[in-house]
This record gives sequence, C-alpha cells and structure tokens, in this order.
Amino acid sequence: MIGASSGIGLASGKAIASEGGRVALGARRVELLEQALEELAGNGVAVRCDVRDPQSCDAVVTEAIATLGGLDALVYAPGLTLYNPIEAMDAEAWTATLETNVIGATLVMRACLPHLLESRGKAVFFSSISVDDQPPRFGMAPYVVSKAALETLVRAWQGEHHEIGFTTIAMGDTLSGKVAEGNIELLTQLVERWTAGGYMYGRLMEAESVAAQVVNVLSSPETVRRLAITPQYDSADRVMETTLAKRDEAESS
Repeated sequence: MIGASSGIGLASGKAIASEGGRVALGARRVELLEQALEELAGNGVAVRCDVRDPQSCDAVVTEAIATLGGLDALVYAPGLTLYNPIEAMDAEAWTATLETNVIGATLVMRACLPHLLESRGKAVFFSSISVDDQPPRFGMAPYVVSKAALETLVRAWQGEHHEIGFTTIAMGDTLSGKVAEGNIELLTQLVERWTAGGYMYGRLMEAESVAAQVVNVLSSPETVRRLAITPQYDSADRVMETTLAKRDEAESS
C-alpha cells in the first residue's frame, strides 16, 4: 500500500487489514505510518518510500517482501494536486506532479512485477473522474494530465502482462486532509467556479467509501479494469461548506 500515511491510502490500508490482509504501508512520513500500525492489530508493517526516488521505489518492495514473505497486490495511492491557472504552472510543478502521479507508479509496479506474476496478483491505481470532465476543471491542468497519463499507463501494463489484474479507480471528490494544504483561498475560489460549472456533486465522499471499493476489487475473482466512483448528489452545497470550514481551520491554526 503506497501512499498510506493519510487520506484514502491510509483508509484503504486499514480496510484491507480489517479483512485479514497483511499490509505493508509505504510513505515518506514513517512516523504517521507507525501511528497507523497501532490500528492494524499486527497485520501491517511500515516502510519508508519516496516515489520520486527510483531507488526508494525498489527498496520499498524489497523490504515488504522480506517482511511479509510474498506479494498478492499493489495499491498505489499517491496523488499530488497543485492548484493554479495553467499559465502559472512552472516546470517544477509539472515535474513534481508527473514524477509522483505517473513515473513513481510505473517504477513501483516494475519492482512488484516478478512477485505479482508469481502470485497472479492485482495492481490498483487511483485515478480521478476529473479526466472525464470536458473541458478539464480550471486550475488543475498538471493533475488532470497526469491522471489521464496514468490511465493509459495502466492499460499499457495490462496489455503486456495479462496474468496480473490491473485496475484504475477513478474517484470523485473525496474528503481528506489534503484539502487544507496549499493556498486555501485559491482553492475556495476554484471550488466556487467548479460548483457554478456543474462539476461538483454537492458533497465530498469519505475516504472509507473509496477504501471499501479497493477491498471489493482485490477480493473479486475477476479483474475490474476501471471503476468510477462519484458522490451521491446532495442538493445542499456541502462541498463549499467543507472547503470553507477547512479554510477557517487552517487560518486559526
């Protein structure tokens, strides 16, 4: 489970462990993983992983195999989201996003390949329903481009390795701690613009809702190629309420 220190990745790791799975939790913030392990009842191990470092992508798999004794599935959750108009996105923003959301995904998958071939296992990657939005949401160009690339990347892996079950889970807007990171004022303005444009569903999904679908994909005897999850529509504008609450929380801290 890569990208498991918070949000959807952490929720997915907990959900897998609750079903009896043994989970290697990988992320840069090992101290947060150690906290998460207390809730896994001995079914997990924490492993440091920086997906922008090729050696770290290899090392996290090696350590997970050494501890767990094998590998039945990979779940890749990292997803860097930067908010700005496209003309304000510099080379650093594009590089960081693509390294995290696309290149790291294929490097970790490459390291997992021989083990997943042996177990005839599964690999799950988190995409986004934003790749289906036309035109793409204002202010999210690197993220949307990276997730579209990720979907193509996963199809390429599936095309070359039919023995493994590859899945992309295209998520709708989901509540996580990341909403409070970065320029919250800009994000508030963007949410207002997205809501006016009809991109929002009036509420944010809980991370646990996505995690439940990860468990379903991994436990299915079949391969689910692409799963899209959108929030149940709520006429009350809860997205704005949540965003504003996060803004106020960030300002008071």
